[in-house]
Amino acid sequence: MVLLLLVGALALCAPQAQALHLRSEQVESPMCSLQHEARADVSVLSGQKVASTGCSHPLHKAGSQGVDHVSFVKTNASDTPNSQRLAVWVSSYPRSGSSTVLSLVSSSVEGEETQSQTSIFSLFEPCHDGDEYDPWKEEQGCASLLWGLSRCDFSGVKKLWGWADPHSSNHHMKFEAGVATDICQKADLVAFKTVDYGHHLEKWTWMLNTHPHMKIVDVVRDPRGIWASWKTTEPFATLLKEGGYYTLEGICQNFARNLDIQDVRIHHIVFERLMDNPWETTTRVFQFLGLPFGEKQKKWIESTFNAKECPEPKPWEIGFTDCHTKSASVSEKWREVLTQEEIANFNANPDCRRVVQAYGFSP
Repeated sequence: MVLLLLVGALALCAPQAQALHLRSEQVESPMCSLQHEARADVSVLSGQKVASTGCSHPLHKAGSQGVDHVSFVKTNASDTPNSQRLAVWVSSYPRSGSSTVLSLVSSSVEGEETQSQTSIFSLFEPCHDGDEYDPWKEEQGCASLLWGLSRCDFSGVKKLWGWADPHSSNHHMKFEAGVATDICQKADLVAFKTVDYGHHLEKWTWMLNTHPHMKIVDVVRDPRGIWASWKTTEPFATLLKEGGYYTLEGICQNFARNLDIQDVRIHHIVFERLMDNPWETTTRVFQFLGLPFGEKQKKWIESTFNAKECPEPKPWEIGFTDCHTKSASVSEKWREVLTQEEIANFNANPDCRRVVQAYGFSP
């Protein structure tokens, strides 16, 4: 009976996998390829930040071929998650503040992470087009990668694009499955964030059901703010012009759908509230995760929001840093970017209106 219930739960992700595969194929534009090539050779030893391209890895090639989504869910003891290890999935759209939220979750090890002692293992944007997998892993899709990651299982993974990002716990070492497994297994908490998967959370609750200590932090931002950021930031501006990327109404639809989910394992964090009131918002996240909130977290907040000054970003970091000197000012920038037609279409959409009302966004 338990197996039948598990099979039914996992089947929910099949339509999502196929839909995401179709979108990821459309997104694979020359800009995505150029962005990937430009960053692929960045050495993790250099400490350079690799800015997200927002381009998904076409992991769902077999979506229309009937992937056995149960094949990577094992029942033997070796695949049972560590009884004490918490897994946190930060789910979001590109340009929604998800990198900052990943830093928030990881802030308890700020400045103290070492090879011999790691309390948190974090990974920046798995399931990216710069990842490389063995054929069987690619066949199983992103669900397999995230399911394995929550258990510190990197089998079938040859390269992770986000491994080189400063948000990842790489210990300045090049990626190898064994290295990643060793660092991850020493951690008490595993945190990762995606920007192209998990938007419709109901289709991913099966993953929560297979992990006794997994939680999702869903990052919500005013869809108009996300859209404005895409219009003014590459490579997203080019992706929008080429077509086949997300739509403003589509963002509203998923945010509205997620309002109907009542699950104590899912916490919605609103980007605008984080910018306006980082202390209260961060405290609530830590309460949700059951993590201690102390001096390290306070110092992280002070150095990230309304900071007296931010380190000068390197060329590849411009527009992708966590530090803000005037945090609240970013919330209303969409008014200067969106056209009157875009605003009218947004206001006429029932899902968009519902999201505005539910989260208290400015009309």
